[in-house]
Amino acid sequence: MTSRFGWLDHDDAQRAHMMEIVKHFQDQGSVDELGIGSIRDAFSDSFFPGTSVLHTRARYLLFIPWLVADVARNGWSGDQSRKALRDAEVKLIRSLIAGGEQAGVIGSQAQERLKTMPSQVYWPALGRLGLRRWDVTIDGYFRTASQRVRWSTEVSAADAESVRVDLGLDSALPPQPDGLLTETTFTLTSDEADMLKGVFVRLPSTSVLAWLGAHADSAAADWIWQHPQFGDMPDQHRARIDHARRLHHVWHGAPVLYNLMLARLVEDDVLTEQYTAETDEWVQDLEHEGALEGWSRQDFWALVRQLNPRIGAPTVSFVNQWIDLVEAGEHSSEHAEQLIRDRELRLKGRRSRLVYPDARAGWSGYAGLVRLDYRWQVAQRFMGDVLAGLDGGAG
Repeated sequence: MTSRFGWLDHDDAQRAHMMEIVKHFQDQGSVDELGIGSIRDAFSDSFFPGTSVLHTRARYLLFIPWLVADVARNGWSGDQSRKALRDAEVKLIRSLIAGGEQAGVIGSQAQERLKTMPSQVYWPALGRLGLRRWDVTIDGYFRTASQRVRWSTEVSAADAESVRVDLGLDSALPPQPDGLLTETTFTLTSDEADMLKGVFVRLPSTSVLAWLGAHADSAAADWIWQHPQFGDMPDQHRARIDHARRLHHVWHGAPVLYNLMLARLVEDDVLTEQYTAETDEWVQDLEHEGALEGWSRQDFWALVRQLNPRIGAPTVSFVNQWIDLVEAGEHSSEHAEQLIRDRELRLKGRRSRLVYPDARAGWSGYAGLVRLDYRWQVAQRFMGDVLAGLDGGAG
């Protein structure tokens, strides 16, 4: 059975969302095999609005407006503008490589063959973070900009005066550096870092990213709840993060059990032993972290529904049943296995690996085991870039 994804060409936000899904499917460890992505993303969007698993480094938040504005000032047609932007983005890839950057360069291998350009990846974030003011797609942006450039040209010709064209971007954007498309790096200048810090700070006060922008002096932590300044955060932040922390620990046993069940079905003794040991490690971690101690599930679900009222009843029921089994110490019981089996079948139908041998053939031995981090790794890189820039930057 073939699975296909489609999205409207004119909807950049939807396109970015679908690209995230595709990325997850390319990385077997991060696939949401058992369908709790809506809960994970509710926390992620609340903590770090505007971020995406497709994001790499913070300076792209400046690269894209700079390149888009450069193209828009010409007043070209939509097709011509998109081609010019693509050409500029390919040059940017090569410029970053020339500058010595390796990790985080979007398209470093494909270069001119790249299908998903950085502008597509970051465009929704520019809107969410207020770096662009026009609520339009990239195509819509170029159409609007072209109209404004033509209008300004006509006015200037008639009045013999220079008219400043509003290109719908944040007026506080620092100037594009010389040689951007020849040789550059991800290192932010102090001015660029200060500007992006301000961008984060002006996010809603309910976001953790806004608090980090205003107060963080470090981005060093494996998980957001281990941040050295966690104790200094407002009560609301700490309470939400604690619910996310508990889910992080309690949930991990489900994908471990899923892989253990598959290992037994394919009669792989090595993997069976591996996932049995990992189950024991998970139980020890659960107890060490006290993830179930004093956890108000009523408060947890009230928060989840507040963050995303559209989360379905089947997902709520499934997660609740899993937590019930974990609390009762029945995480490896037949009941637990049946819960996992029924959930996968409900989500995937004929693609269920646990039910259909043909679907099982595509299992690599590792699926859905990436821990819930709620996009902290992305936010951590952003904050690390900003803090480094404020500490000296590129001059």
